[in-house]
Amino acid sequence: MGILMKLGRKILVSTLSVTFLLSIGLNVLFLMQGGKSAHAGKLGLSLFGELTVVREVLQYIRKQFVDPKKVEKENLIYGAVEGMLSKLGDPYSRFMPPRDYNEMQIETQGSFGGLGIIIGQKGNRIVVISPLINTPAYKAGMAAGDQIVKVDDQSIKGKNVNDVAQVLRGKKGTKVKVTVYREGQKKLLDFVITRDSIHVPSVSSKMLDDGIGYIYLSSFIKTSDQDVDERIRQLRKQGMKGLVLDLRHNPGGLLEAAVKVGRLFLPKGDVIVSVKDNADNEMKYASFGSDHGRFPLVVLVDQGSASASEILAGAVRDHKRGILVGKKTFGKGSVQTVLPLSDNSALALTTAYYYTPSGTLIHNKGLTPDIEVDLPEMTQEQILKLRVERGKFLATAPPSKDEPMDKPDMEFLRKFDTQFQRAVEILKNSSVVQDRVGGAGSSSE
Repeated sequence: MGILMKLGRKILVSTLSVTFLLSIGLNVLFLMQGGKSAHAGKLGLSLFGELTVVREVLQYIRKQFVDPKKVEKENLIYGAVEGMLSKLGDPYSRFMPPRDYNEMQIETQGSFGGLGIIIGQKGNRIVVISPLINTPAYKAGMAAGDQIVKVDDQSIKGKNVNDVAQVLRGKKGTKVKVTVYREGQKKLLDFVITRDSIHVPSVSSKMLDDGIGYIYLSSFIKTSDQDVDERIRQLRKQGMKGLVLDLRHNPGGLLEAAVKVGRLFLPKGDVIVSVKDNADNEMKYASFGSDHGRFPLVVLVDQGSASASEILAGAVRDHKRGILVGKKTFGKGSVQTVLPLSDNSALALTTAYYYTPSGTLIHNKGLTPDIEVDLPEMTQEQILKLRVERGKFLATAPPSKDEPMDKPDMEFLRKFDTQFQRAVEILKNSSVVQDRVGGAGSSSE
C-alpha cells in the first residue's frame, strides 16, 4: 500500500485525492505512519543552530507578553509549526493538534454527519472537487468547481481547507447554508443543506444495449479491484463487447487501489504510475497482466475526477488502452504522509508526486481528455432532475423490501448526460476506437 522511500526507510502510505473532507466520514485515506519522522529533505546542522532564535522568541513572549492568557505553550508551539507549514505554500500539508488528529482517526473508521462533498484548495480559493453521488450536497445541486464563499452567511476569506471543513461538518439532521460562486452565474448561489450520515458507495454496473457494459466507480477503496473485477466478469457473461468506465465525481482514494484496478485493464509490464520524492527517488508500479482480454474501453472523466482517478485515466491514455471522454480532470497528484508526533498531535506532509507512465506530472495540471464533451446548458431544475435520474440509474437495490426500485428516465439521461451518451456512441462505432487505440477495438477472452 505504500511507496518504499529511501534506503529501506519506513513505508509511506499514499492518501486519498485531496483532504477527503467533510462528510464522507473523512475517508481521508491519510494512513498513519508509525514513526515520528520521514525523509523530507536534508536538514543541515546549521538549521538546528538557527532554532536558537525560535527558543529566544518563545522565552521573550512567555516572560514579557502583556496578556499571559495567550502564552500557553501549546498555542505558541503549535502556532510556530503552523507558520512553518504555511510558508511551504502547500494546502495539503497541515498540522493536526491532538484533538483534530484523534477526530480524524475516529472518522476514518466510519461515517458521520456531513454534506457529501470533497473540497480542495486552489490558491486562496476553496473549491468543491466533487459532490458524491446521492448525498445531500449532490441532491441539492452543488457542483464540481463551485467556489465556497460563505458558510452560514459568514465569509471564509483567509480560512484554509481544513478550517472550512470543520465548520461544514456537524451532527446529522442539522442544517448549514453554503454560499458559492459558480463560473458563468451572475450572482452567488445559496444552498441550504441538511447534514446526514455519509456512506461512500463502491461500484455500480449496468448492461446497456448493443453489448455495452457500464461501470461507475465512486472512489478507490481497498476492495475496488475485487469489485470491478467481479462486475467485469458478470458483464462479460451477459455478452459485453465494450465497456464505459465512469470516473466522474470520483475524488480518488488509495494509491494501491488505483494500481490494482489498473492491472485489470493493462497487460503485464505496463507501468501504471510513478511516484517521486524530493530526492528524485522513484518507485514505479506496473501491471502483472489482465485476465480480461483487450475489449474496447472508454473512460469518462470530469473536473471532479482527482488523484487515484487521474492515475488510472493517465495509464489508460498513455498506453492507448482506451479513450478518455469528458472534461479536464482536477489535478491532484501528490502523496500525503501522516506523521504522528510525541504529544499525540500529527503532521500531514506532502512527500511525493504522481507521474503518468509517459512522465506527465498530474499535480495542478490535470488530464485533458482525448475527446472533450460539455454537458448542455441546463436550468437548476434540470440539473437536479439529472442528478435524481443518475441516482436511480446507479442504484443497486431497492430502498426497502416493500418498495420497488424507481426506474430512471433513460430518455432524459440520454438528452442531458451528453458525456455518457458520447461514450456509448464511440463504443458503437468501432472505427473510432480503432483510430484512437488500435488493437483495443478487438475483444478476446
